[in-house]
Amino acid sequence: MEKLVIHGRTPLKGEVTISGAKNAAVAILPATLLINGTCTLNNVPNIRDVKMSCEILEALGATIKWNDVNSLTIDTTKVSSENTPLELTRKFRASYYLIGSMLGRTKKIEVGLPGRVQYRCQAY
Repeated sequence: MEKLVIHGRTPLKGEVTISGAKNAAVAILPATLLINGTCTLNNVPNIRDVKMSCEILEALGATIKWNDVNSLTIDTTKVSSENTPLELTRKFRASYYLIGSMLGRTKKIEVGLPGRVQYRCQAY
């Protein structure tokens, strides 16, 4: 569709809130593991994939606080595990984002990728 034509006597007016990009949020959440501190992310879509990412981060030791419906603060100071919960990461298509972040943080990672595949990586 190239254009939308509206016929009527009442002019359109109002506001539309655009939510954040799902693919960006799912990539940025694991990147918070690269710091040993807190990050606040705004305009995060409140969707299943984001909630799954948060659940995995919490299982690794992160503390996540939703400030409002589209803003959250992640504290990664207590993340010490190098093993992700395989039962969660196998259900999550974007679990591979954890590999780089955890290798950067702990130099080791064990992550379940979708299906039955399980990877162990170690940085030297």
